[in-house]
Amino acid sequence: MQSSLYTGISGLNANMSKLSVVGNNIANVNTVGFKGSRVIFDDVLSQTLSGGTGTNQIGLGVKMSSIQKIFSQGAFETTGNSLDMAISGSGFYMVKDPVLNSTYYSRAGQFTTDKDGYITNPEGLRLQGYMANSAGALQNTVQDLQLTTKTIAPNATTNATLTASLDSNASIPGFVITSGTNDAINFSVDGGTTWFNASLVSDGGLSSGSAYSGSSIAASIKSALEARNGNTDTYDVSYDDQTGLFSVTNNTGNAGTLVLDWSSPLSTASTILGHNAVSSGAIAAGSSNASDVAAGDFFLGKAGDTSNFSTPVTVYDSLGNDHVVTLYFRKDSLGSVGNNWDWYAVVDGTDTTSGATEIQAKGTISFNTSGALYSETGVTYPYGGFNFTGGALQSQIISFDFGNSIAQAGTGTDGTTQYGTTSGISALTQDGYSSGTLQRMGVDQDGVISGIFSNGKDLTLGQVLLADFASPVGLSSAGMNLYKETYDSGQPLIGAPGSSGRGLVQASTLELSNVDLAQEFVDMITAQRGFQANSKVITTTDELLAELSQLKR
Repeated sequence: MQSSLYTGISGLNANMSKLSVVGNNIANVNTVGFKGSRVIFDDVLSQTLSGGTGTNQIGLGVKMSSIQKIFSQGAFETTGNSLDMAISGSGFYMVKDPVLNSTYYSRAGQFTTDKDGYITNPEGLRLQGYMANSAGALQNTVQDLQLTTKTIAPNATTNATLTASLDSNASIPGFVITSGTNDAINFSVDGGTTWFNASLVSDGGLSSGSAYSGSSIAASIKSALEARNGNTDTYDVSYDDQTGLFSVTNNTGNAGTLVLDWSSPLSTASTILGHNAVSSGAIAAGSSNASDVAAGDFFLGKAGDTSNFSTPVTVYDSLGNDHVVTLYFRKDSLGSVGNNWDWYAVVDGTDTTSGATEIQAKGTISFNTSGALYSETGVTYPYGGFNFTGGALQSQIISFDFGNSIAQAGTGTDGTTQYGTTSGISALTQDGYSSGTLQRMGVDQDGVISGIFSNGKDLTLGQVLLADFASPVGLSSAGMNLYKETYDSGQPLIGAPGSSGRGLVQASTLELSNVDLAQEFVDMITAQRGFQANSKVITTTDELLAELSQLKR
Protein backbone atom coordinates (compact mmCIF):
# COMPACT_ATOMS: atom_id res chain seq x y z
CA MET A 1 0.00 0.00 0.00
CA GLN A 2 2.92 2.33 0.46
CA SER A 3 3.34 2.52 -3.31
CA SER A 4 -0.01 4.25 -3.53
CA LEU A 5 1.36 6.98 -1.30
CA TYR A 6 4.19 7.61 -3.73
CA THR A 7 1.76 7.47 -6.62
CA GLY A 8 -0.28 10.22 -5.01
CA ILE A 9 2.82 12.25 -4.31
CA SER A 10 3.87 12.01 -7.96
CA GLY A 11 0.45 13.28 -8.96
CA LEU A 12 0.75 16.20 -6.56
CA ASN A 13 4.18 17.16 -7.91
CA ALA A 14 3.15 16.81 -11.54
CA ASN A 15 0.02 18.92 -11.19
CA MET A 16 1.87 21.46 -9.11
CA SER A 17 4.39 21.81 -11.96
CA LYS A 18 1.55 22.24 -14.41
CA LEU A 19 0.07 24.99 -12.23
CA SER A 20 3.47 26.71 -12.26
CA VAL A 21 3.60 26.58 -16.07
CA VAL A 22 0.01 27.85 -16.34
CA GLY A 23 0.83 30.62 -13.87
CA ASN A 24 3.87 31.64 -15.92
CA ASN A 25 1.78 31.71 -19.12
CA ILE A 26 -0.86 33.91 -17.48
CA ALA A 27 1.79 36.19 -15.98
CA ASN A 28 3.21 36.82 -19.48
CA VAL A 29 -0.10 37.35 -21.24
CA ASN A 30 0.99 40.95 -22.07
CA THR A 31 4.66 40.18 -22.80
CA VAL A 32 5.51 41.09 -26.41
CA GLY A 33 6.64 38.08 -28.43
CA PHE A 34 6.12 35.65 -25.52
CA LYS A 35 5.46 32.04 -26.44
CA GLY A 36 3.42 29.97 -24.01
CA SER A 37 4.36 26.50 -22.76
CA ARG A 38 2.58 23.32 -21.94
CA VAL A 39 3.43 20.39 -19.65
CA ILE A 40 3.66 16.88 -21.04
CA PHE A 41 3.08 14.04 -18.53
CA ASP A 42 4.27 10.43 -18.74
CA ASP A 43 2.99 7.56 -16.63
CA VAL A 44 5.41 5.50 -14.50
CA LEU A 45 5.20 1.72 -14.85
CA SER A 46 7.56 -0.45 -12.82
CA GLN A 47 5.66 -3.21 -11.01
CA THR A 48 4.48 -6.38 -12.71
CA LEU A 49 2.34 -8.92 -10.86
CA SER A 50 2.65 -12.63 -11.60
CA GLY A 51 -0.14 -15.09 -11.82
CA GLY A 52 -3.31 -15.11 -13.80
CA THR A 53 -3.46 -14.59 -17.49
CA GLY A 54 -2.24 -11.69 -19.57
CA THR A 55 0.03 -8.91 -18.40
CA ASN A 56 -0.58 -7.69 -14.89
CA GLN A 57 1.07 -4.31 -14.30
CA ILE A 58 0.58 -1.65 -11.67
CA GLY A 59 1.64 1.92 -12.39
CA LEU A 60 3.62 3.87 -9.87
CA GLY A 61 2.30 7.32 -10.70
CA VAL A 62 3.12 10.13 -13.12
CA LYS A 63 6.15 12.12 -14.03
CA MET A 64 6.60 15.37 -15.95
CA SER A 65 8.12 14.37 -19.29
CA SER A 66 8.87 17.87 -20.63
CA ILE A 67 7.75 21.47 -20.80
CA GLN A 68 7.19 22.29 -24.44
CA LYS A 69 7.20 25.78 -25.99
CA ILE A 70 4.30 26.55 -28.32
CA PHE A 71 5.59 28.67 -31.23
CA SER A 72 2.23 29.48 -32.74
CA GLN A 73 1.70 32.93 -34.31
CA GLY A 74 0.67 35.68 -31.91
CA ALA A 75 -1.69 38.54 -32.74
CA PHE A 76 -0.34 41.83 -34.14
CA GLU A 77 -0.50 45.32 -32.64
CA THR A 78 0.21 48.42 -34.72
CA THR A 79 2.54 51.00 -33.18
CA GLY A 80 4.00 54.34 -34.20
CA ASN A 81 7.64 53.26 -33.99
CA SER A 82 9.16 52.38 -37.36
CA LEU A 83 11.68 50.07 -35.65
CA ASP A 84 8.97 47.98 -33.99
CA MET A 85 8.97 44.80 -36.06
CA ALA A 86 6.83 41.68 -35.96
CA ILE A 87 7.58 38.41 -37.72
CA SER A 88 4.69 36.99 -39.72
CA GLY A 89 5.66 33.35 -40.01
CA SER A 90 8.65 31.40 -38.75
CA GLY A 91 12.01 32.74 -37.69
CA PHE A 92 13.74 34.64 -34.91
CA TYR A 93 15.60 37.94 -34.66
CA MET A 94 19.28 37.57 -33.87
CA VAL A 95 20.59 39.85 -31.11
CA LYS A 96 24.11 39.93 -29.73
CA ASP A 97 25.46 40.92 -26.33
CA PRO A 98 28.26 43.43 -27.10
CA VAL A 99 30.05 42.58 -23.84
CA LEU A 100 29.87 38.78 -23.78
CA ASN A 101 29.71 38.47 -27.59
CA SER A 102 26.91 35.92 -27.15
CA THR A 103 24.14 35.56 -29.72
CA TYR A 104 20.53 35.12 -28.66
CA TYR A 105 17.30 34.65 -30.59
CA SER A 106 14.00 36.38 -29.99
CA ARG A 107 10.52 36.96 -31.38
CA ALA A 108 10.15 40.26 -29.50
CA GLY A 109 10.61 43.11 -31.98
CA GLN A 110 10.75 46.16 -29.72
CA PHE A 111 13.82 47.91 -31.11
CA THR A 112 15.28 51.40 -30.81
CA THR A 113 18.64 53.02 -31.54
CA ASP A 114 21.19 53.78 -28.85
CA LYS A 115 23.52 56.76 -28.62
CA ASP A 116 25.94 55.15 -31.08
CA GLY A 117 23.25 54.37 -33.65
CA TYR A 118 23.05 50.63 -32.96
CA ILE A 119 19.62 49.04 -33.21
CA THR A 120 19.06 47.42 -29.83
CA ASN A 121 16.33 45.65 -27.85
CA PRO A 122 15.27 46.93 -24.39
CA GLU A 123 18.15 45.02 -22.78
CA GLY A 124 20.77 46.68 -25.01
CA LEU A 125 21.47 43.65 -27.19
CA ARG A 126 22.28 44.61 -30.78
CA LEU A 127 20.16 43.46 -33.71
CA GLN A 128 22.06 41.49 -36.37
CA GLY A 129 21.85 41.80 -40.15
CA TYR A 130 23.56 43.09 -43.28
CA MET A 131 24.89 46.64 -43.43
CA ALA A 132 24.80 48.70 -46.64
CA ASN A 133 27.66 50.76 -48.04
CA SER A 134 27.47 54.48 -48.78
CA ALA A 135 25.88 53.73 -52.16
CA GLY A 136 23.10 51.66 -50.57
CA ALA A 137 24.42 48.24 -51.66
CA LEU A 138 23.97 45.50 -49.07
CA GLN A 139 27.10 43.72 -47.88
CA ASN A 140 27.17 39.99 -47.13
CA THR A 141 28.63 39.96 -43.60
CA VAL A 142 26.35 39.40 -40.62
CA GLN A 143 27.08 42.17 -38.12
CA ASP A 144 25.57 44.66 -35.70
CA LEU A 145 23.09 46.94 -37.45
CA GLN A 146 24.25 50.51 -36.89
CA LEU A 147 22.46 53.50 -38.39
CA THR A 148 25.06 56.25 -38.62
CA THR A 149 24.08 57.71 -42.00
CA LYS A 150 22.46 61.04 -41.14
CA THR A 151 23.25 62.86 -44.38
CA ILE A 152 23.86 61.85 -47.97
CA ALA A 153 26.21 63.66 -50.32
CA PRO A 154 24.88 65.34 -53.44
CA ASN A 155 25.01 63.63 -56.81
CA ALA A 156 25.70 65.55 -60.00
CA THR A 157 23.31 64.92 -62.86
CA THR A 158 24.85 62.70 -65.52
CA ASN A 159 21.71 61.46 -67.29
CA ALA A 160 18.36 63.05 -68.01
CA THR A 161 15.58 61.08 -69.68
CA LEU A 162 12.72 62.89 -71.34
CA THR A 163 9.67 61.50 -73.10
CA ALA A 164 7.78 63.96 -75.24
CA SER A 165 5.25 64.09 -78.01
CA LEU A 166 6.22 66.52 -80.75
CA ASP A 167 3.68 67.95 -83.17
CA SER A 168 4.29 66.55 -86.65
CA ASN A 169 2.20 69.39 -88.13
CA ALA A 170 4.43 72.06 -86.61
CA SER A 171 5.83 74.59 -89.06
CA ILE A 172 9.55 75.11 -89.37
CA PRO A 173 9.85 78.25 -87.23
CA GLY A 174 10.95 81.76 -88.07
CA PHE A 175 14.20 83.42 -89.07
CA VAL A 176 16.40 85.98 -87.38
CA ILE A 177 18.68 88.01 -89.64
CA THR A 178 21.70 90.04 -88.67
CA SER A 179 22.86 92.85 -90.92
CA GLY A 180 26.22 92.06 -92.50
CA THR A 181 26.23 88.48 -91.22
CA ASN A 182 23.42 86.48 -92.76
CA ASP A 183 21.42 88.95 -94.83
CA ALA A 184 23.26 88.79 -98.19
CA ILE A 185 21.61 87.50 -101.38
CA ASN A 186 23.95 86.85 -104.30
CA PHE A 187 22.41 86.40 -107.72
CA SER A 188 23.04 86.71 -111.42
CA VAL A 189 20.49 87.55 -114.13
CA ASP A 190 22.69 86.69 -117.08
CA GLY A 191 23.54 83.08 -116.28
CA GLY A 192 26.50 83.88 -114.02
CA THR A 193 28.47 86.51 -115.96
CA THR A 194 27.48 89.43 -113.74
CA TRP A 195 26.74 89.01 -110.02
CA PHE A 196 24.72 91.25 -107.79
CA ASN A 197 24.78 91.39 -103.98
CA ALA A 198 21.53 92.36 -102.27
CA SER A 199 20.63 92.68 -98.60
CA LEU A 200 17.43 91.66 -96.86
CA VAL A 201 17.94 94.61 -94.52
CA SER A 202 18.88 97.46 -96.85
CA ASP A 203 17.12 96.16 -99.99
CA GLY A 204 14.41 93.94 -98.53
CA GLY A 205 13.15 96.27 -95.82
CA LEU A 206 13.70 93.99 -92.82
CA SER A 207 15.13 95.00 -89.44
CA SER A 208 18.40 93.51 -88.25
CA GLY A 209 18.02 91.27 -85.18
CA SER A 210 14.28 90.81 -85.58
CA ALA A 211 12.52 87.46 -86.04
CA TYR A 212 10.47 86.85 -89.17
CA SER A 213 8.37 84.10 -90.63
CA GLY A 214 9.37 82.25 -93.77
CA SER A 215 6.74 84.06 -95.80
CA SER A 216 8.11 87.44 -94.63
CA ILE A 217 11.61 86.40 -95.64
CA ALA A 218 10.26 85.26 -99.04
CA ALA A 219 8.68 88.67 -99.63
CA SER A 220 11.92 90.39 -98.63
CA ILE A 221 13.93 88.19 -101.02
CA LYS A 222 11.58 89.18 -103.84
CA SER A 223 11.98 92.90 -103.01
CA ALA A 224 15.76 92.62 -102.73
CA LEU A 225 16.11 90.79 -106.07
CA GLU A 226 13.96 93.28 -107.92
CA ALA A 227 15.53 96.33 -106.26
CA ARG A 228 19.11 95.29 -107.08
CA ASN A 229 18.14 94.43 -110.65
CA GLY A 230 16.78 97.88 -111.20
CA ASN A 231 13.21 96.58 -111.10
CA THR A 232 13.61 95.46 -114.69
CA ASP A 233 12.72 91.83 -113.98
CA THR A 234 10.04 90.46 -111.71
CA TYR A 235 10.12 87.32 -109.57
CA ASP A 236 7.77 85.32 -107.41
CA VAL A 237 9.16 83.90 -104.16
CA SER A 238 7.29 81.60 -101.76
CA TYR A 239 8.18 79.53 -98.70
CA ASP A 240 7.01 76.05 -97.60
CA ASP A 241 6.89 76.04 -93.79
CA GLN A 242 6.91 72.22 -93.69
CA THR A 243 9.96 71.55 -95.87
CA GLY A 244 11.83 74.80 -95.26
CA LEU A 245 12.28 75.36 -99.00
CA PHE A 246 12.12 78.70 -100.83
CA SER A 247 10.66 78.55 -104.35
CA VAL A 248 11.78 81.26 -106.78
CA THR A 249 10.05 81.82 -110.14
CA ASN A 250 11.68 83.78 -112.96
CA ASN A 251 8.59 85.24 -114.58
CA THR A 252 7.94 84.72 -118.28
CA GLY A 253 9.39 87.51 -120.42
CA ASN A 254 12.45 88.14 -118.29
CA ALA A 255 15.43 88.64 -120.50
CA GLY A 256 18.05 86.77 -118.53
CA THR A 257 18.59 83.53 -116.65
CA LEU A 258 18.41 83.91 -112.87
CA VAL A 259 21.09 82.14 -110.80
CA LEU A 260 20.97 82.27 -106.98
CA ASP A 261 23.91 81.33 -104.80
CA TRP A 262 23.02 81.12 -101.14
CA SER A 263 26.67 80.77 -100.16
CA SER A 264 27.54 84.40 -100.86
CA PRO A 265 30.53 84.06 -103.18
CA LEU A 266 30.98 87.84 -103.25
CA SER A 267 31.49 87.99 -99.50
CA THR A 268 32.52 84.73 -97.86
CA ALA A 269 31.83 86.13 -94.42
CA SER A 270 28.18 86.58 -95.30
CA THR A 271 25.78 83.65 -95.72
CA ILE A 272 22.05 84.22 -95.98
CA LEU A 273 20.21 83.09 -92.84
CA GLY A 274 22.96 80.64 -91.99
CA HIS A 275 22.05 78.38 -94.92
CA ASN A 276 24.40 75.84 -96.35
CA ALA A 277 26.47 76.71 -99.41
CA VAL A 278 24.04 75.59 -102.10
CA SER A 279 23.53 77.12 -105.52
CA SER A 280 20.06 77.15 -107.05
CA GLY A 281 21.27 76.50 -110.57
CA ALA A 282 20.02 78.41 -113.55
CA ILE A 283 16.37 79.45 -113.55
CA ALA A 284 15.37 80.21 -117.11
CA ALA A 285 12.69 82.69 -117.95
CA GLY A 286 9.25 81.29 -117.19
CA SER A 287 10.55 78.51 -114.89
CA SER A 288 10.97 78.10 -111.14
CA ASN A 289 13.28 76.39 -108.70
CA ALA A 290 12.62 75.14 -105.17
CA SER A 291 15.88 75.70 -103.40
CA ASP A 292 17.04 72.85 -101.20
CA VAL A 293 18.56 75.25 -98.74
CA ALA A 294 17.87 74.30 -95.11
CA ALA A 295 15.63 76.38 -92.92
CA GLY A 296 16.88 79.15 -90.65
CA ASP A 297 18.95 78.33 -87.58
CA PHE A 298 17.99 78.40 -83.93
CA PHE A 299 18.80 81.87 -82.68
CA LEU A 300 19.59 82.15 -78.97
CA GLY A 301 18.50 85.76 -78.73
CA LYS A 302 15.10 84.84 -80.19
CA ALA A 303 14.78 81.31 -78.82
CA GLY A 304 11.01 81.45 -78.59
CA ASP A 305 10.65 82.64 -82.18
CA THR A 306 13.05 80.12 -83.68
CA SER A 307 11.84 76.97 -81.89
CA ASN A 308 8.57 75.05 -81.74
CA PHE A 309 8.50 73.79 -78.17
CA SER A 310 10.47 74.10 -74.94
CA THR A 311 10.52 72.59 -71.46
CA PRO A 312 12.63 73.33 -68.35
CA VAL A 313 14.73 70.58 -66.77
CA THR A 314 16.17 70.94 -63.26
CA VAL A 315 19.65 69.41 -62.96
CA TYR A 316 22.27 69.36 -60.19
CA ASP A 317 25.97 70.19 -60.20
CA SER A 318 28.73 68.45 -58.23
CA LEU A 319 27.94 70.50 -55.12
CA GLY A 320 24.26 69.66 -55.19
CA ASN A 321 23.13 73.09 -56.41
CA ASP A 322 20.14 72.98 -58.70
CA HIS A 323 20.12 74.70 -62.09
CA VAL A 324 17.45 75.05 -64.73
CA VAL A 325 18.33 73.91 -68.23
CA THR A 326 15.76 74.82 -70.88
CA LEU A 327 15.40 72.33 -73.71
CA TYR A 328 14.26 73.92 -76.99
CA PHE A 329 13.00 71.76 -79.85
CA ARG A 330 13.10 73.08 -83.40
CA LYS A 331 11.66 71.27 -86.38
CA ASP A 332 14.47 71.20 -88.89
CA SER A 333 13.26 69.42 -92.01
CA LEU A 334 11.09 66.78 -93.57
CA GLY A 335 12.99 63.76 -94.83
CA SER A 336 11.98 60.98 -97.15
CA VAL A 337 11.61 58.60 -94.22
CA GLY A 338 10.37 61.04 -91.56
CA ASN A 339 11.10 64.33 -89.84
CA ASN A 340 14.21 65.69 -88.14
CA TRP A 341 14.20 67.90 -85.06
CA ASP A 342 17.08 69.75 -83.43
CA TRP A 343 17.25 70.22 -79.68
CA TYR A 344 19.22 72.78 -77.72
CA ALA A 345 20.03 72.78 -73.98
CA VAL A 346 20.18 76.43 -72.95
CA VAL A 347 21.50 77.73 -69.62
CA ASP A 348 20.61 81.25 -68.52
CA GLY A 349 23.41 83.75 -67.94
CA THR A 350 22.72 83.82 -64.19
CA ASP A 351 23.73 80.13 -64.03
CA THR A 352 26.79 80.12 -66.33
CA THR A 353 30.34 80.93 -65.29
CA SER A 354 30.68 83.20 -68.33
CA GLY A 355 27.65 85.24 -67.28
CA ALA A 356 26.13 84.84 -70.75
CA THR A 357 23.17 82.74 -71.81
CA GLU A 358 24.64 79.79 -73.67
CA ILE A 359 23.73 76.69 -75.66
CA GLN A 360 25.73 74.16 -73.66
CA ALA A 361 24.52 71.00 -75.44
CA LYS A 362 22.68 70.25 -78.65
CA GLY A 363 21.78 67.39 -80.94
CA THR A 364 19.31 65.97 -83.45
CA ILE A 365 16.50 63.46 -83.11
CA SER A 366 14.89 61.78 -86.12
CA PHE A 367 11.53 60.09 -86.52
CA ASN A 368 10.31 57.54 -89.04
CA THR A 369 7.07 57.75 -90.99
CA SER A 370 5.21 56.02 -88.11
CA GLY A 371 6.14 58.84 -85.75
CA ALA A 372 8.53 56.66 -83.73
CA LEU A 373 11.92 57.88 -82.62
CA TYR A 374 14.51 56.56 -85.05
CA SER A 375 17.83 58.00 -83.91
CA GLU A 376 19.52 60.46 -81.59
CA THR A 377 22.61 61.87 -83.28
CA GLY A 378 24.98 64.79 -83.50
CA VAL A 379 25.22 65.51 -79.77
CA THR A 380 27.85 68.17 -79.07
CA TYR A 381 28.88 70.32 -76.13
CA PRO A 382 30.00 73.71 -77.48
CA TYR A 383 31.77 74.56 -74.21
CA GLY A 384 33.02 71.08 -73.39
CA GLY A 385 30.08 70.39 -71.10
CA PHE A 386 27.90 72.34 -68.69
CA ASN A 387 29.64 75.15 -66.81
CA PHE A 388 27.50 76.14 -63.84
CA THR A 389 28.20 78.90 -61.32
CA GLY A 390 28.71 78.31 -57.59
CA GLY A 391 32.17 76.73 -57.60
CA ALA A 392 31.05 73.36 -58.95
CA LEU A 393 33.00 71.10 -61.28
CA GLN A 394 33.16 72.56 -64.78
CA SER A 395 32.57 70.78 -68.11
CA GLN A 396 29.89 68.61 -66.51
CA ILE A 397 28.63 66.11 -69.09
CA ILE A 398 24.89 65.50 -69.01
CA SER A 399 23.52 62.94 -71.45
CA PHE A 400 20.00 63.56 -72.69
CA ASP A 401 18.06 60.43 -73.56
CA PHE A 402 14.79 60.88 -75.39
CA GLY A 403 13.64 57.38 -74.65
CA ASN A 404 14.58 55.09 -77.50
CA SER A 405 17.76 53.48 -78.73
CA ILE A 406 18.37 52.43 -82.30
CA ALA A 407 17.54 48.87 -81.27
CA GLN A 408 14.05 50.02 -80.29
CA ALA A 409 13.54 52.10 -83.40
CA GLY A 410 10.16 51.81 -84.97
CA THR A 411 8.31 50.46 -81.96
CA GLY A 412 6.75 53.78 -81.08
CA THR A 413 6.11 52.52 -77.56
CA ASP A 414 8.95 53.87 -75.45
CA GLY A 415 10.05 57.43 -75.56
CA THR A 416 9.59 60.52 -77.64
CA THR A 417 7.16 60.37 -80.54
CA GLN A 418 6.04 62.66 -83.34
CA TYR A 419 2.33 62.57 -83.99
CA GLY A 420 -0.26 65.04 -85.18
CA THR A 421 -0.99 66.33 -81.67
CA THR A 422 0.04 69.34 -79.63
CA SER A 423 3.59 69.05 -78.30
CA GLY A 424 3.91 68.09 -74.65
CA ILE A 425 5.97 66.22 -72.03
CA SER A 426 4.80 62.90 -70.60
CA ALA A 427 7.82 61.89 -68.50
CA LEU A 428 10.96 63.58 -67.21
CA THR A 429 13.61 62.13 -64.91
CA GLN A 430 17.24 62.86 -64.05
CA ASP A 431 19.68 61.14 -61.71
CA GLY A 432 21.06 64.13 -59.78
CA TYR A 433 20.09 65.36 -56.33
CA SER A 434 21.18 67.74 -53.62
CA SER A 435 22.54 66.74 -50.22
CA GLY A 436 19.93 65.59 -47.72
CA THR A 437 19.46 64.85 -44.02
CA LEU A 438 17.72 61.80 -42.61
CA GLN A 439 14.05 62.47 -41.91
CA ARG A 440 12.67 59.03 -41.08
CA MET A 441 13.27 55.33 -41.55
CA GLY A 442 11.17 52.52 -42.91
CA VAL A 443 11.43 48.72 -42.96
CA ASP A 444 9.87 46.65 -45.72
CA GLN A 445 8.62 43.06 -45.51
CA ASP A 446 12.01 41.75 -46.62
CA GLY A 447 13.65 43.42 -43.64
CA VAL A 448 15.37 46.11 -45.71
CA ILE A 449 15.86 49.29 -43.68
CA SER A 450 15.64 52.44 -45.80
CA GLY A 451 16.31 56.03 -44.84
CA ILE A 452 14.14 58.77 -46.32
CA PHE A 453 16.07 62.03 -46.66
CA SER A 454 15.07 65.68 -46.93
CA ASN A 455 16.01 65.79 -50.62
CA GLY A 456 13.38 63.17 -51.41
CA LYS A 457 15.87 60.35 -51.90
CA ASP A 458 15.73 57.04 -50.08
CA LEU A 459 18.82 54.99 -49.35
CA THR A 460 19.16 51.40 -48.17
CA LEU A 461 20.86 51.40 -44.77
CA GLY A 462 20.79 47.70 -43.92
CA GLN A 463 18.72 44.53 -43.76
CA VAL A 464 17.38 42.59 -40.80
CA LEU A 465 18.12 38.86 -41.00
CA LEU A 466 16.13 36.02 -39.46
CA ALA A 467 17.34 32.72 -38.04
CA ASP A 468 15.26 29.56 -38.28
CA PHE A 469 15.80 26.21 -36.60
CA ALA A 470 15.05 22.64 -37.58
CA SER A 471 13.50 22.17 -34.10
CA PRO A 472 12.53 25.49 -32.47
CA VAL A 473 11.07 23.62 -29.45
CA GLY A 474 14.63 22.52 -28.69
CA LEU A 475 15.71 26.11 -27.92
CA SER A 476 16.45 26.91 -24.30
CA SER A 477 14.92 29.98 -22.67
CA ALA A 478 17.41 32.55 -21.45
CA GLY A 479 14.91 35.00 -19.95
CA MET A 480 14.03 38.46 -21.26
CA ASN A 481 12.22 36.89 -24.26
CA LEU A 482 15.52 35.38 -25.41
CA TYR A 483 16.43 31.88 -26.51
CA LYS A 484 19.72 30.05 -26.82
CA GLU A 485 20.75 27.52 -29.41
CA THR A 486 21.04 23.92 -28.15
CA TYR A 487 22.05 20.59 -29.57
CA ASP A 488 18.36 19.64 -29.80
CA SER A 489 17.37 22.79 -31.71
CA GLY A 490 20.05 22.39 -34.36
CA GLN A 491 22.19 25.17 -35.76
CA PRO A 492 20.58 28.49 -36.85
CA LEU A 493 19.62 28.75 -40.50
CA ILE A 494 20.23 32.41 -41.31
CA GLY A 495 18.75 34.31 -44.24
CA ALA A 496 16.62 37.21 -45.42
CA PRO A 497 12.96 37.42 -44.41
CA GLY A 498 10.74 35.66 -46.93
CA SER A 499 13.49 33.31 -48.12
CA SER A 500 13.50 29.52 -47.67
CA GLY A 501 10.29 29.46 -45.68
CA ARG A 502 11.19 32.27 -43.29
CA GLY A 503 8.49 34.71 -42.28
CA LEU A 504 8.09 38.31 -43.39
CA VAL A 505 8.73 41.43 -41.35
CA GLN A 506 5.83 43.73 -40.48
CA ALA A 507 7.12 47.24 -39.68
CA SER A 508 5.58 49.48 -36.99
CA THR A 509 3.98 46.33 -35.60
CA LEU A 510 4.54 44.10 -32.57
CA GLU A 511 3.69 40.44 -32.16
CA LEU A 512 1.76 39.92 -28.92
CA SER A 513 1.88 36.93 -26.59
CA ASN A 514 0.26 33.80 -27.99
CA VAL A 515 -1.18 32.86 -24.58
CA ASP A 516 -4.89 31.92 -24.76
CA LEU A 517 -6.37 32.95 -21.39
CA ALA A 518 -9.47 30.82 -21.77
CA GLN A 519 -7.33 27.73 -22.38
CA GLU A 520 -5.05 28.61 -19.48
CA PHE A 521 -7.98 28.89 -17.06
CA VAL A 522 -9.26 25.50 -18.19
CA ASP A 523 -5.77 24.03 -17.67
CA MET A 524 -5.64 25.66 -14.26
CA ILE A 525 -8.91 24.01 -13.26
CA THR A 526 -7.80 20.57 -14.47
CA ALA A 527 -4.48 20.93 -12.61
CA GLN A 528 -6.34 21.95 -9.47
CA ARG A 529 -8.71 18.99 -9.73
CA GLY A 530 -5.81 16.65 -10.38
CA PHE A 531 -3.99 17.96 -7.33
CA GLN A 532 -7.08 17.55 -5.15
CA ALA A 533 -7.73 14.04 -6.43
CA ASN A 534 -4.15 12.95 -5.78
CA SER A 535 -4.31 14.36 -2.27
CA LYS A 536 -7.37 12.15 -1.70
CA VAL A 537 -5.34 9.11 -2.76
CA ILE A 538 -2.80 9.96 -0.06
CA THR A 539 -5.38 10.51 2.69
CA THR A 540 -7.27 7.36 1.75
CA THR A 541 -4.07 5.33 1.76
CA ASP A 542 -3.23 6.79 5.15
CA GLU A 543 -6.58 5.66 6.52
CA LEU A 544 -5.99 2.14 5.20
CA LEU A 545 -2.55 2.05 6.80
CA ALA A 546 -4.05 3.20 10.08
CA GLU A 547 -6.68 0.47 9.90
CA LEU A 548 -3.97 -2.07 9.14
CA SER A 549 -2.01 -1.04 12.24
CA GLN A 550 -5.11 -1.74 14.36
CA LEU A 551 -5.28 -5.42 13.37
CA LYS A 552 -2.99 -6.56 16.27
CA ARG A 553 -5.38 -5.19 18.80
